[in-house]
Amino acid sequence: MKIISWNVQGLKGVQVMQEITFLLRIHKPNMLFLIETLVNESNLLRFLPKLGFAHFDYILPLNHYILPLNHSGGIAVL
Repeated sequence: MKIISWNVQGLKGVQVMQEITFLLRIHKPNMLFLIETLVNESNLLRFLPKLGFAHFDYILPLNHYILPLNHSGGIAVL
């Protein structure tokens, strides 16, 4: 089983998304952990389904509904 875990320090950048798809194409992991996604729920739900995993889940900070804290932390498991 191949697992990739990466502290991405933000998913909004185009380069990060390109690097993730490159890693997936080259290594073909069974699981992917993205740590410190720094994006809100709507951005995660727009991005995660495009990565090609059958299942995924994510955790945002407990007070993610407060705008200044909305772009902090976050873990995605695919």
